[in-house]
Amino acid sequence: MLKVFTMGLAIMSLAACSTFQTQRTPNQETKVVLKDQQGAKKEAPEQATSNGPKEITRVSPEDTAPNTQAKEMKEAVAAAAQHIQSTHDQHPREAGPVPADKAMGWLKNGNARFTKGFFRNDGAKAQDRRRLATGQKPHSVILSCSDSRVPPEVVFDQKLGEIFVIRTAGQALDNNVIGSIEYAVAHLGSNLIVVMGHESCGAVKAALSSLHGADMGSPALNALVADLKPRLQQYASTSPSENVEHESWSNVDGVAKELIERSAIIRDAVASGDVKIVKAMYHLESGNVEWR
Repeated sequence: MLKVFTMGLAIMSLAACSTFQTQRTPNQETKVVLKDQQGAKKEAPEQATSNGPKEITRVSPEDTAPNTQAKEMKEAVAAAAQHIQSTHDQHPREAGPVPADKAMGWLKNGNARFTKGFFRNDGAKAQDRRRLATGQKPHSVILSCSDSRVPPEVVFDQKLGEIFVIRTAGQALDNNVIGSIEYAVAHLGSNLIVVMGHESCGAVKAALSSLHGADMGSPALNALVADLKPRLQQYASTSPSENVEHESWSNVDGVAKELIERSAIIRDAVASGDVKIVKAMYHLESGNVEWR
């Protein structure tokens, strides 16, 4: 039975081959219509599959896919660089209306009012809210500690829309902090940046203790003090100063320096002469702000 079945399959295969040969002669070719890049139609040669001599096109190693992709990537990067170069000067920073020195004078006067217990009555009324509803032009950026005893708006007696405040424990820096300062400088026109520390800073004390390996209790707290530690490393083998004031000044100095190093926007603005970075220390008991 198996032999009969096999012979049947063979006969069917031969019949199919015979039918195919009668339908297509050896010299008969299927016409192929091609289109060039302009869309014009062109008929392929009838003997495209003839037995004549074949032309062999050799592929250069430079035409392989990886090299082609690398070339395209290089061209794209070059085009992007050209675009950045050509548009770099089309949107220059627009300095705000208040020069840095004048803004610093306002902050000093505000701190003097604060220490004497006299505060402004203007700047926080309904008309001020309406005036500021469409935009802001803060004259100063204040980077200070999050300590509840050191609110910059109160310490400097400033009102709505006048200062752009960023607060983190120990003035710790990350991209969010730097980006916030860049925004105020580049888009809001702030011409003064104040880095303000304070006496008895808990974050500074924690960072000093971690210099000897103390754990802060969580990954987030450890990361926070890790930012401060390089600015305080010089105090690893010394006793803390009174109210850790020396150490706090060292931290402020380091933050001010890092803002220049880590931000091209801030660095360029300072280099232009329009923007100034000043350092300050708040004294808890007197309320005075000391400047450097």
